[in-house]
Amino acid sequence: MAEVASLGFCSRLSRRAFLLQTGAASCGVLFAFHGESGAARATVLGQASVGVPLSFNSWVTLHPTGRIEVVVPGIELGQGSHSTLAMFVAEELDADWSHVTVVAAPADEARFGNPMFWGLQITAGSRTCLGYFDVLRLAGAQARYVLLTAAARLWNCPISELQTAESFVLHQPSARRAPYSELIRAAHVPEKFPDFVAPADRPQLPDDFFGDPAPSPIAPRPGLKNAIRLKSPNQYRLLCRDKPRIDIPPKVNGNAVYGIDIRIPEMAHAMIETGSVPSDIPDTIDDAAVRRIPGVLEVVRLPYGVAVVGSDFFAARAGRQKLRVTWRPGTKAHTYNSAQTLDEFSRIAGDPTGNPGIRVFQHGDPVRGRALLSRQEYGVAGTEVVSFEARSELVYHAPLEPQNAILLFNKNAQSAEAWVGTQWPKMEQEAVARVLGIKAADVKINSALVGGSFGRRQEPGAIIDAAHIVRVIPRPIKVTWTREDDLKRNPFRQALVCRIDAAVDASGVIKAIRHRVVADSWFARLFPDFFAQYKQSDPGNWVGALNSYDIPIQTIEAITVRKTVDVCYMRGIGVAQVKFSQESLIDQISSRHGQDPLQYRLRMLRKVPRATRVLKAVSQMADWSRRRDGRALGLACIPYSNSYSALIAEVSLDRGTGQIHVHHVWSCIDAGLALQPDIISAQLEGGIIQGLSIALMERATLKDGVVQESNFHEYPVLRMSHAPKIDIQVLSTDNAPTGIGEIGVIQIAPAVNNAVAILLGTHLKSLPMLPEQVLRVLKDQQRL
Repeated sequence: MAEVASLGFCSRLSRRAFLLQTGAASCGVLFAFHGESGAARATVLGQASVGVPLSFNSWVTLHPTGRIEVVVPGIELGQGSHSTLAMFVAEELDADWSHVTVVAAPADEARFGNPMFWGLQITAGSRTCLGYFDVLRLAGAQARYVLLTAAARLWNCPISELQTAESFVLHQPSARRAPYSELIRAAHVPEKFPDFVAPADRPQLPDDFFGDPAPSPIAPRPGLKNAIRLKSPNQYRLLCRDKPRIDIPPKVNGNAVYGIDIRIPEMAHAMIETGSVPSDIPDTIDDAAVRRIPGVLEVVRLPYGVAVVGSDFFAARAGRQKLRVTWRPGTKAHTYNSAQTLDEFSRIAGDPTGNPGIRVFQHGDPVRGRALLSRQEYGVAGTEVVSFEARSELVYHAPLEPQNAILLFNKNAQSAEAWVGTQWPKMEQEAVARVLGIKAADVKINSALVGGSFGRRQEPGAIIDAAHIVRVIPRPIKVTWTREDDLKRNPFRQALVCRIDAAVDASGVIKAIRHRVVADSWFARLFPDFFAQYKQSDPGNWVGALNSYDIPIQTIEAITVRKTVDVCYMRGIGVAQVKFSQESLIDQISSRHGQDPLQYRLRMLRKVPRATRVLKAVSQMADWSRRRDGRALGLACIPYSNSYSALIAEVSLDRGTGQIHVHHVWSCIDAGLALQPDIISAQLEGGIIQGLSIALMERATLKDGVVQESNFHEYPVLRMSHAPKIDIQVLSTDNAPTGIGEIGVIQIAPAVNNAVAILLGTHLKSLPMLPEQVLRVLKDQQRL
């Protein structure tokens, strides 16, 4: 048996064809920012020869056929980022959209890092379009400038007389026109580009999670003269309207190549057997029966499991089924129990004196706030304290495509090449490098299309298995997890308890509010530096407590409790859980004071016109004031990633089974400058469906560290037959573009709970909102 030491990390193609090149971008020119020198300067390409593509910068290459290749740094996860990012370039280049193709950027944060995500090359946090909007428009403008100067030189005319449209340069005085492809021969990429500016742009706003935005390379600034102006939104012909997405046709016709589809020559397949708790260590291994199976090539002991390597997937799977392994007991993960964990979190949340936590946010007078919120110590007259505490269980990311990766290790050259679907290529690079003992720069990552992620692929999975195996087997290895593997080995969305106390006066006005958020932390596990920068807290847990309501005193306290089961951010991070508590509390208070939930919110948000606008719009969409027989409407208003959204859900209850039925959902969003309205609608629709699934049925339960659910028959997700009708209204406003990838998930659960409270007489206080919770409330009401 082979054994490895512990080096762990704490042209169209057929769908089944080998993905010959991803990341083989024509990036011969570094990006040129406003004539800066050093690393940002462009190198001189000189005159391009006939038939040779021309790279204008790191992002755009023009081919003699007229094809325009755009390097996109964001990963296509189904959210349409490849189309939107390429469109930023095409808009400023005045390219024919049908000529545009995309190439995934290689792992190279120095060139392709997101300036609005701390320079990281990661697709997450609703930041991809925001972060690359200015960078890619500038890339397109630079390419257009090169083509215009080429035409001006050829036609001996001033550049001011030239126009561009649909991949042509036009000279109206002489009626001359030339396609971009013909201008390659006369084109020169300058050593230093002129300045470009977008004076019509509204500046990006600070973000609750990320803080102040990075400086824009195209923002007006003092002393800037003779800069070339980028388009204003009223000149757009691709952006702010719906255009065909690049990724949809191959996904429909089967030509799209996902990570799980990729094959390379000489590749072997591997499957990994782990213990009932994935961190268990193999003790004894009986592989005699395994080795008799045709196609089984090797059995490899890993630090945390056993790999069966076969000539194909089926041989590897059959071999794994024949393995007999005993596991070394005693790993700490065996101490984790879901119910006990939430009980512990609840005790901590309710004990601000014994467990004060970290005060991560304070607005207003904290002394006055404590007086208002403490009934025993201060007892402020005329004010009552209204509390709401909600629990949320661990949740599985449930991507359609489970974890998989291919790794090729060249031991002599001390280099490796991987094919993997990932949100963060650098993380995969570094994970492989650690296991193989090589430099991260010597690991090439080819990013494949991803069949769903929702945050899971922000950190490595199957590629670590492959790295251990290729150390002892000298051939390319593909590791594929089954659904059962994926569920068992998944780092879940964190279990979380959020307790909110609000001091409310006799008229229903909230005078002070305190959020206490208790959860484990992804930051603390993988990014202790970031954790420290946020005062030893994880903003992904508590940032949802920030709100737009006019409340003079606000406090947020975060308590991080490290547990023995790994957690990872999920779409909506912890905002979805905290907003569930927050928006449920708002309805609870309005109900206690006999006030309409819509009017109550409008009064508290009168200083936030973007919020009031979406509230009024969604109330009209849903006909808020009309009574429904046997049904109720629930409302939530959510700000996130500088978007403002309001959602109304129409809900009924089956009092016999306790089942919650959601019939219709209306949502209105102010997305700032809505760059792709149809994609925004699709993101909201998908988010609402996923959020509803999580709200009503999804949970991973652990007993003694063992996940009790094995596949979708035990871990149910929302089916089409239970999906509500969804109406979306996208408001494009004069604000900067905003993030929309996660907000749909966040808003649906509290809206449903607010409707349930009308039908049931009380809010539910656990996620998911299971039928047994409803039946328990009904039974308690019958006792009374």
